[in-house]
Parts: sequence; structure tokens; C-alpha cells
Amino acid sequence: MKMTAEALLADQFEATATRTSATSPALLAVIRAARDGDERAFEEIMLASERRVSLLAWRILGDIEEVKEATQETFLRVFRHLRRFDEQLDFFGWLFRIAVNVCRDIERRRRRWIFAPFDAAMTIASNRRSADDTIAANDDVALLTRAIDALPAKERLAVILREVEELSTEEVAVILGSSPATVRVQVSKARAKLRVWIEARRGGAR
Repeated sequence: MKMTAEALLADQFEATATRTSATSPALLAVIRAARDGDERAFEEIMLASERRVSLLAWRILGDIEEVKEATQETFLRVFRHLRRFDEQLDFFGWLFRIAVNVCRDIERRRRRWIFAPFDAAMTIASNRRSADDTIAANDDVALLTRAIDALPAKERLAVILREVEELSTEEVAVILGSSPATVRVQVSKARAKLRVWIEARRGGAR
């Protein structure tokens, strides 16, 4: 049985982990070492964050070559500006803001948006599902992906960072250079539009 739009959104978007806003002492030690010229320390930073940066770039850009370019440019900027990092802030939030800005630069150059499918971790199907349920679950994920692709750019970025990446509203606001209130409005509008879009497509398929 197909899930309702409300249930689909809740299943895909509800955050399950508790996030902290401060950078961990262990990571701070690595960052400080990298600032002092320790190349191995910077490699550790890349190893700890490269996949998340690549996934974020993939969701925004949807092109493998542009994702490679965005990831490389992101860490180049991190290397150049690491001394400016405020240790009172969350490092990953700071890193994501750089990555988003890099992706925006790439998008301005090509003037188009592509949203890629969610990675395998977002797939609903489990080993206990029947073949029909698995197909239906994959259809649900594909439908939600298409719905997000149809959102306006600002709402799309807000909902990707807030709901898919599970960042806090405050972190998203910092990354996007807006206020928490604006982010809440953008996410709320995005959710409403997603529900309408999904129900309209499902209604037409009956």
C-alpha cells in the first residue's frame, strides 16, 4: 500500500539524532594541528568530512564531474581559510557553508538545477519486505526526490540542509546567510508544497 504524503514526509524527514553545536575537543585538536602545517592532520579532516561534502554537492548539483569539482574546491577553500575558523562554532556547519557557496558558484555558471536521488541510506526497503513493498518503497523515494526537485531554489536548499542533512535551524541559517525565522518559513513552505505535489501526482495515477 502506498504511503500518504504526510506519512512519507515524516518517514523521510524526521531527525533521529541529537546534534551539538560545538566542535568536539578531538576534532579541534586535529584542526589546530592542521593550522600549524601538519599535512596528515588536514588529511584526517578530509577523511572525516569528504563523503558528507560530496553527498551535499551531489544533492545540489546532480552531476558527477561537478561534484568532484565542488568537493575539490571546497577543501581548497578550507585549507586557505582554516585559520579563520571560529572554534566556538560547529566545524561541520562552517564546512557546509563553504560547500554550499561553492555549489552556488558552479550553479551560477551553468544556470540550471538538478537534484539527484537520495543515497542508499535513505532507501526505505528492508530485507523483510516483500518484493511488491520494496518496489513501492523505491517509488516513494523517487517521488519525493522529484518533488524536492520541483521546489524553488531557496526552499530546496533549506529543506535539503534541514531535513535531509538533519542540521539544526540555526546551523542552516548560518550556512545560507539568513535568519532562523526565514529558514523555518522556507522549510514550512517546502513541506506544504511537497505534500501538494506528491498528492497531485498520486491522484493522477489512480
